[in-house]
Amino acid sequence: MPFARSRKPVHRQRLGDAGGRHGELHPDHRGAVPAHRRHLEDSAMTARSQFTFPRWMAGMVLAAGLAHGAIAAAADTVAAAPAPAPNADQITRGAYLAKAADCIACHTVDPAKPFAGGYPLATPFGTIYGPNITPDKETGIGNWSDEDFIRALHNGIDDEGKHLYPAFPYASFTKLSRDDVLAIKAYLFSLPPIPQKNLENKLPFPLNQRWILAGWNLFNFKPGEWKDDAGKSPEWNRGAYLVEGLAHCQECHTPRNLTMGVDLKRSFGGAQLGGWTAFNITPDPVSGIGGWKDEEIVQYLKTGLVPGKASAAGGMAEAIEHSLQYLSEPDLKAIVAYLRSVPAISDAADKKPRYAWGQAADDDADLRGVAAVSVSSNAASGAELFSGNCASCHSASGSGVVGGYYPSLFSNSVVGARDPGNLLMVILHGVQRRGKDEQTFMPGFADHLNDGQVAMLANYVVKQYGHADTPPITPEQVKVQRQGGPVSPMLTLLPWGLGAAGLIVLFILFSLIMRRGRRPSKDDPAAS
Repeated sequence: MPFARSRKPVHRQRLGDAGGRHGELHPDHRGAVPAHRRHLEDSAMTARSQFTFPRWMAGMVLAAGLAHGAIAAAADTVAAAPAPAPNADQITRGAYLAKAADCIACHTVDPAKPFAGGYPLATPFGTIYGPNITPDKETGIGNWSDEDFIRALHNGIDDEGKHLYPAFPYASFTKLSRDDVLAIKAYLFSLPPIPQKNLENKLPFPLNQRWILAGWNLFNFKPGEWKDDAGKSPEWNRGAYLVEGLAHCQECHTPRNLTMGVDLKRSFGGAQLGGWTAFNITPDPVSGIGGWKDEEIVQYLKTGLVPGKASAAGGMAEAIEHSLQYLSEPDLKAIVAYLRSVPAISDAADKKPRYAWGQAADDDADLRGVAAVSVSSNAASGAELFSGNCASCHSASGSGVVGGYYPSLFSNSVVGARDPGNLLMVILHGVQRRGKDEQTFMPGFADHLNDGQVAMLANYVVKQYGHADTPPITPEQVKVQRQGGPVSPMLTLLPWGLGAAGLIVLFILFSLIMRRGRRPSKDDPAAS
């Protein structure tokens, strides 16, 4: 699954946005699913936030963002012409745009109450809850004006002037046109209001203080609508608008910097998302998707399946289920055209594409009839575990079934990845992906196999069908994946990064003040 997005409770490693107030929008990822509520939802992955830093450091972050916040506030006070009343065409267009933006994924916890919020988004710092964005006037956004809604998407500021957490990807949505933003609002306001109170976010001090986000914005946020490049084709510009703005692909597929903003020097080069990897989607032929045909990428975005290459799971399956499969053919082709143009990012450790590893196995026949095969607790090897738990669907040879409903385990981008994280997540939590015409399902084995058995099974699968250079998988690795994946090392550095940024800005401000203080007055005789 080259495109992996994770929006499940516990699968986002970016600062989260939302909850606890009616005034907070939080889209996403994911479209997909809630999936409502897929296998991942059943996993007990709670975010781990174990660092603190002095209050004075938080103050520095505030100082770092004062100028940025003042400028944004000033820009928001500019009067805008009143928008015309919504019409049927605008609402229809807004529905399409809301799907493309994957709003339902982060704003729906109960499928019977779409957009009513309550969806838990686990970040490395704590849990944030997607808020109610139905037109309910008490608990939703029913009292928001057009300008309130635009300010939220374009500047990450709610109707009361408070900062939204960037788990709500306003850093991407700022690129949306004013007309598109208002169309999304028209669609949301055409839906039935659903009264459902927002939950309080669970973030430690000082991250529960929204004013510190002014400092984050200073280093990671550049407001402004997308402007077409006159030197590029209309298709390329449409693709850029979708990828960089509406579909916010960088939020999952681009690594994070020290302050947890996207690292634009490595755009689309792949990133970790709470146990899952959102793979490299640059045009590099080995590390990225340069070896995919255009029509294969379009097919993957539509269905999540390309036999011989990939089958989407996790966050990407959710994005396809709730968002990408609904995009028009021209929009999907535009996305491909734009991704083909971004700088290729390669990893010297990659010897061949992920989908090029593995071969069929032939040892299952010797195990048939052995008692341990059907009783996992008695299994003495990974081969026996595979025979008892996997072979009936993926076939004894691991080649899957015709059409790929049960995909081949060799020529598979998950099994062929050097990092076995996604493979372990699939074994633990399974796959559930609803398409327009069919549903793909694989049960998870988190409750059936212990950490040692999962490690044994995964090692067999990798050895037979996967990447030859993958180190042996240990029960400890499986335990980490059960808990939501490894904690990013950036978390230990983040306080220092924010503190250093604050010190730099304070030094600049101090220098300017001192310089101003030394400037001689016009009435000072010594100045003449």
